[in-house]
Amino acid sequence: MSVPRSVSPLPSDPESVTSPRLDRRTLFGLAAGGSAALTLGRSLTPTRSAAAADTSSRAWRTWILKSADELRPDAPGDPAQSEIDEILALQASRSYGNLNSVSQWGTHAAVVPWAKMGIAAAGDAKLSGIRDMRVQAILRAAMYDAVLAAHDAQAAYPRRAPALADSKVTPNVTTATRSEFSFPSIHATVAGAASTVLEALFPDASAGYFADMAQEAGESRIMAGESFRSDVAAGLDLGRAVGSRAVDYANADGSDAKWDGSGRLTGDGYWQPTPPANVKDPVEPIANTWARWFLPGADALRPTIPPEYGSLGWQAELDAVRRIVSARTLAQERIIDRWLQAGPHGMFLSTATDYISSAGMDEAQAAQVVGLMGIATMDALIGVWDAKYKWWTARPVTEDPTINTYFQTPAYPSYPSGFSAVVGASASVLAQTFPESSVEFLAMATQGAAQRCWSGIHYILDDDVGLQMGCTAGRMAFEKGLQDMAG
Repeated sequence: MSVPRSVSPLPSDPESVTSPRLDRRTLFGLAAGGSAALTLGRSLTPTRSAAAADTSSRAWRTWILKSADELRPDAPGDPAQSEIDEILALQASRSYGNLNSVSQWGTHAAVVPWAKMGIAAAGDAKLSGIRDMRVQAILRAAMYDAVLAAHDAQAAYPRRAPALADSKVTPNVTTATRSEFSFPSIHATVAGAASTVLEALFPDASAGYFADMAQEAGESRIMAGESFRSDVAAGLDLGRAVGSRAVDYANADGSDAKWDGSGRLTGDGYWQPTPPANVKDPVEPIANTWARWFLPGADALRPTIPPEYGSLGWQAELDAVRRIVSARTLAQERIIDRWLQAGPHGMFLSTATDYISSAGMDEAQAAQVVGLMGIATMDALIGVWDAKYKWWTARPVTEDPTINTYFQTPAYPSYPSGFSAVVGASASVLAQTFPESSVEFLAMATQGAAQRCWSGIHYILDDDVGLQMGCTAGRMAFEKGLQDMAG
C-alpha cells in the first residue's frame, strides 16, 4: 500500500447505529434542551490558560498507559548554545517550504493532522467499517496518552521554551497552542506515538513513510521557534514508547480471532450475500468479542428485536425504502456523495477541529475531544456488531432486488446501521462538549444516518436505531472523559 503524502481524508465506508426508543425528532429535542448536556458539556471547555491546563492534565487518567508519568524521560540539562543558534539560523533563512511545514503541523492541535492521516490510511487500505474504527480509536488513544505524558514531563522539568530562553527567538504566530515549557515537544511526542501505531497497523505502507512524517513534524517545531532540537528528540522517543504500548494493546484486543462459521442464521428474512459482489461470508461476525474501551459488555447497547419477517411492521419498513429510493432527488444524491467522500470520521473531525480552535482548547483538551470521538465510535460499533449478528437481518435489496441502491451494499446484516452509530457517537461527544451548538451536531448526525436509507442499503429503522445507539455510546464516552479528568 502506498499512503499518499497528503493528510486529507479519503473515502471510507463504516456503518452506524441508533436506539429504537427515541426517534430523530425526540432526539433533537433532548439534545437542544437537555440540562444535563449543558452541565456536562461545559466541563470540557477551557476555563484556564494553556500553561495552567498543561500542568493540571498530569492528573488525568490515561487510557493505555498506567499513568502519565509511567514513561517519564530523564531530566534534561540546559539547552546547548548550538540549539539556540540553530533556531536563529532557521528563522533568518525561512523559506516557503519551511513555513508550509510549520503551518501544516502547527496550525491546529498536534493530534489533528495525525488523525487526518489515520483516516486517509484506512481509506487507502480499504478497511471494513469496524476495522477502520478500530484503527482510529487505537491511534487517538495513543495520541491522548502521549499528550498527557508530555505534559507530565513538562511539569516535572520546566525547561523554558526557546522564545522565553532567548529574546532573539521569535515564535511562529500561526501556532495553534503555545506552552511556557518545551521539554519534551508535545508535537514530537504525538508524532512519535502516532507514527509508531500507524506503522504497525499499516505494515504495507511505503517503507519509512510514517517515520519520515514524524521527523518532519518534530523539525517543524524547531523552525517555528517552539522547541529545541533536544526537546524534539526527547518527544519522539517518548512518543514511540507510548506508541509501542498502544501496539501491544492492539495485538491483544482479540481482533485477530477467526470466525468458525457457527451461529449463522439462514432462511427467509436472514442475511444473504448481496449483489453485485455477493460476498459469501459476512464481515467480522465476531467483532463483538473485541476489546472494549468503556462498554461493560458488547450487548450493553443492544436494541429491541427488529420486526418479525413478513409482519406488518417489516412490510412497512420495506415499502418505505422502495418509496424513498424511487423518489430520490439530486439534492439527496449530492448529500450521499458528500458523506461517501469525507466519511463519518472525516466529516466530524473537520467540524470538531473548527470548534476546538474557536474555543481555544489546549493540547490535552483537544486530544481528549478527538480521542473520545474515537473510542465512542469504536464501542458503538461493537454494540452494533453484537446486534447485527444477533438477528442477521437481511438487507432491503435481498427482499426486493429491484431496489436501486446508490452504491454497493456492505457485506453484513442490515439491522442496525453502523454508519448511523458512528455519526451518532461523534455528534453526541461534540454536543456535550459544545452544548450551545448541539442542534448543529445532531442535525449532521441525522442527515448522515438518513442518507443510508436514501441510498437503498438500509431500512429507516436500521438508521434510527443505529443513531440512538451511537448517541448513547457518545454520552457514555463523555462521562468517562469527565471521570478521567477527575483523576
